[in-house]
Amino acid sequence: MTVSAPSRRLLPVALGLAAAVCVVLPAPASARVFPPQPTRSSLLLTVSPGPVVSAAATTATLTCDGQPGGSHPTPATACGALTAADGDLDQLAGLPGTACAAVYDPVTATAEGSWRGIPVKWARTFGNACELRAATAPVF
Repeated sequence: MTVSAPSRRLLPVALGLAAAVCVVLPAPASARVFPPQPTRSSLLLTVSPGPVVSAAATTATLTCDGQPGGSHPTPATACGALTAADGDLDQLAGLPGTACAAVYDPVTATAEGSWRGIPVKWARTFGNACELRAATAPVF
């Protein structure tokens, strides 16, 4: 292939333009990548006699971020149970094989807060405190 004289003169200019177009510019300072923020796992747990949460309710706080804590009597065990249930209180293992008396003395358990950054608002009424423990131990 032969290149004409005018084309030979334009070739360095064309190559220079191509090189200028291929220059990679650094990312702007605002495009920095930040580490993800820790998610929150903090619950207020309430057990109330009767089907409605009342003034006679007992409450405990449970935090599962880093070191388990709060006013819960066994926070590490409760956090472990919640982790095994992936934060779903309806999926807690509880105490399988527990036999509870057929006495109707309802209790209502509630949990409000967040599990790994996801809001939690859960409530369930059980026939008695034994049924509550059988279904939700060691969280309630």
